[in-house]
Amino acid sequence: MLEDKNTKNLEDLEKKGGSIQEENEPNVSEEVKEEETKLEDVQKQEKELEIDEVESLKNEIRVLKDENSRLRSEFINYRNALIRESEEVTKRYKERMILRIIEIYDNLGRALRNAEGTRKGFISGVRLIHKSIEKLMFDEGLSPIIPEVGRPFDPFAHEVEETITSNDVPDMAIHDVVEHGYYLNGKVLKPARVVVAINNSSESE
Repeated sequence: MLEDKNTKNLEDLEKKGGSIQEENEPNVSEEVKEEETKLEDVQKQEKELEIDEVESLKNEIRVLKDENSRLRSEFINYRNALIRESEEVTKRYKERMILRIIEIYDNLGRALRNAEGTRKGFISGVRLIHKSIEKLMFDEGLSPIIPEVGRPFDPFAHEVEETITSNDVPDMAIHDVVEHGYYLNGKVLKPARVVVAINNSSESE
């Protein structure tokens, strides 16, 4: 009797255990499905973020390309405007120079015509031409380099034509002026040609 009772209790426990296991299996399956769903949602969100980032980068690239194209166009237009302005300035300068040369040319023609008359008229015409050329040069920024006899030789503004032994002026000073020089806008364009003195005392030393 006792064994039958124990056997029955054992069977009851096994039935209960089986039923508990059967009850728990659906819960575990649902949890797994929920986790899988969450994982899929996360992956989907990540993909959406990646797509958004890619689109954002593409938009930035488009904006940069448009900006670069605009700046390039502005630069080309600015460069072309500078070229046109430079050409216009050069054209006006040439016209002005030609008008000045025409004036000198006309003066020379008058001087030659006067040469057929009196010598005085010819000299007057040549002086007028000289003055016209002088004004033209000075208006363009030219100024003369006029060395003074007895002043020290300046290697930056003077060119030695020759040296002579003389005590008439200080050693390495200008003894004679062969030809005047010229500055152009403050820069030496053509140095003056001079004769430089070397004193006897310096040679003996």
